[in-house]
Amino acid sequence: MKLYYAPASSYSQRVLIALYEKQLDFTPIEVNLFDTESRSQYLQINRFGKIPTLVTSDGEVILEARIIIEYLEGYQKDIPLIPQDIKLALETRMLERMVDVYINGGREALFKDTQRAPEERGKKEVIKAKRLLEEACTVLDEKLANRRWLIGEDFSLADCSAAPTLSYLRIVYNYEHLQNLTAYFKRLSAKTSVATVFESGRQQMMQMLSTLKYPLKFGE
Repeated sequence: MKLYYAPASSYSQRVLIALYEKQLDFTPIEVNLFDTESRSQYLQINRFGKIPTLVTSDGEVILEARIIIEYLEGYQKDIPLIPQDIKLALETRMLERMVDVYINGGREALFKDTQRAPEERGKKEVIKAKRLLEEACTVLDEKLANRRWLIGEDFSLADCSAAPTLSYLRIVYNYEHLQNLTAYFKRLSAKTSVATVFESGRQQMMQMLSTLKYPLKFGE
């Protein structure tokens, strides 16, 4: 199978973590969407021009990080990322959605706000996005009071989503006051699959941040 990805893409990182966790063989193909020729070629594979994209060994094209990981779960069940228990499976998917919709969505809103002129910042939609982000972070902090990973002792789809999201969230929002969430992120960062993905994306992210109108810091 082939994975079309960008090292700094948080959605690409989710899938890479899942692939490493499942110890699957795959061919990584880096995509530069800012290069005209590279983008044109990639649009022949994914007409939406979004990353990542997985192309299976039989040529099936699978879009969207969450769906790709669901596919990998059916493809290789020996190292599960979604529990067999129905209630735990639902909680896993719920937490993944919470991370993506509220925390990652809030992160994107706050990031865009930093690139507006100071007098244009902090509008109603940004305030709402931040409130939802903070509520979701609080929910995760409460869940992690007695859990190693988001659903318990087993690393899951939800953790694949949380790792890059919480990493990039630090650029625009400090959640150190949430002690359980902070300790959880340290455990995530020390995990081999996560550390490998973070390291591979760090340089590209630093380059991207260096081009911003209003500079931001990453990785401190």
